Amino acid sequence: MNTPQNRPLGQDRRLEGLNAAAGLLRSKTNRYAWYGLGIALLAIAAATLLAARAAYGGITWEQLLRAHAENPALWLLDAMPLLFLVWGQYIGTVLSYQASAMLIDETTALREQTTILQHELERSPVEGHTLGLPNRHAFISLIGRALTRRRVHGLPVAVMTLASEQYHETEQSQGRDASYALVNQLTERLKSVLGENDVLAHFGHDDFGILLPQVSDESEARRFASRLQFALDTPITVGRQSVGLRVSVGIALAPEHGEDAETLIRHAEIAKYAAAGDQRDYRVYEADLDESRNARPRRIAELHAALYNDGLADDYMLQQPLQAELPPRVRLVPYWNHPRQGRLEEAEFLNLPDRLSLVHSLTLWQFREGLARLAQWRGQGRPGLGLVIRVPDAALRQLALADMVTRLLGSHDLPPAALTLEVTEAALVGGGDHARGQVATLRGAGVGFCVTGAGQPGSSALTSLYFPVNEVRLSPLPLQRALTETPMREAFDALLSVLRHLRQGITLGGVDSPELLALARAREVAYLEGQAVRARMRPEDVERWLGES
Repeated sequence: MNTPQNRPLGQDRRLEGLNAAAGLLRSKTNRYAWYGLGIALLAIAAATLLAARAAYGGITWEQLLRAHAENPALWLLDAMPLLFLVWGQYIGTVLSYQASAMLIDETTALREQTTILQHELERSPVEGHTLGLPNRHAFISLIGRALTRRRVHGLPVAVMTLASEQYHETEQSQGRDASYALVNQLTERLKSVLGENDVLAHFGHDDFGILLPQVSDESEARRFASRLQFALDTPITVGRQSVGLRVSVGIALAPEHGEDAETLIRHAEIAKYAAAGDQRDYRVYEADLDESRNARPRRIAELHAALYNDGLADDYMLQQPLQAELPPRVRLVPYWNHPRQGRLEEAEFLNLPDRLSLVHSLTLWQFREGLARLAQWRGQGRPGLGLVIRVPDAALRQLALADMVTRLLGSHDLPPAALTLEVTEAALVGGGDHARGQVATLRGAGVGFCVTGAGQPGSSALTSLYFPVNEVRLSPLPLQRALTETPMREAFDALLSVLRHLRQGITLGGVDSPELLALARAREVAYLEGQAVRARMRPEDVERWLGES
């Protein structure tokens, strides 16, 4: 017998849901039956009034009762509301149960389908990989359960995200199958470190997540991250090559770094990127990391706004020639009056943009500002004055720089020889054939090209052998050390000799004291620049200098 004691729990819940839905629908259906009853009663009253007036010529209680007692039609009309009410209640009950049963069937089917899809989603492998690990969706669910248990037991929960440093290199050099093999072996190494209750998840490619549901404190999470690195110390073999594995690990703990799964994963990702940027094995999330990660995109957006709202300005440094046949020239030094951080110099934003539109806008601003002023100054009695502009590194890689420069020189009626472009060695080397072609085209047109930063660690004076440049501006460091260190002075002179042998014009920057000025003058280079030569000038200061000279 299917009594409440022996019915399954699921069946009881289904019946309770059916009764609740039926009650709701029946209440709405029967409400209109009561409306009909009221209308019927009003109709009876109106019929009685009309019958009394027609039969007896008035409307009194005695006449109403007499008319009702003597008119059989009113008796039948009296019974109709009750009959309609009973019938309406019955029909409403039947229809409500049928409708609610259909609704329950549909919602039950949808819930079952949703459960199946969620089950498949949590267990579906990442495309291209069949590692048998939970994916990101399942990982979020597992973190949520661990957080629920944490609220009961009070122990911290650690979430880690990690990525290897060799995946993309392996995929590019050996192909996708090799990268899959690397991920499979990396998975086995990571599994070897896991505890009984720890969870390893795979997000795709070489991105993994690890859940430590029971850690005593942050130091235990750090020790676990160190064990991960130890497990990867032995190289693996992919194809016929030996590959050393290293991973960058980000750590976030609940409740210190978040109370929900999404926040913990996001904070662990931020710490992971910070570890990769700092060349460290792991980092624990800190609020400052969040700010530093957002600082670059925010500054890029602010630079974009500054370019369209006159937020950038220009100063100029005099480059004084030491050879009679060379004309004087000024170097454009852009700066940014930042609304929050004050004055920012060119080194803090010139190579900041990496999007084509922003690189184009910044480079175009430099040329328009500098060439317009140069045309004005040359028209004020200094027709031989030259201009030096340092272009962003990305301009050589991404822009049709030769077309831009040629067009702007023509629009200001300036000869190509009046302009010298400064570029870094990294921009030349990293720009490849495109950069080489841009430089060659502009040099062929008569525009000067100067490699800046020579003499600093990591640079080479021989760069000019491989690119059609005609000048080198040395870093201030060798000149400053040559003033006090004899070995450095000898090396500095040897560097100048090599550059002269390569037929390169030489500019010495950072000449900021009388002693450095005397040392630099004795080297008979092409140009000198620094505070001891002439202090940094606003555009109006350049005009005064032109008037003085």
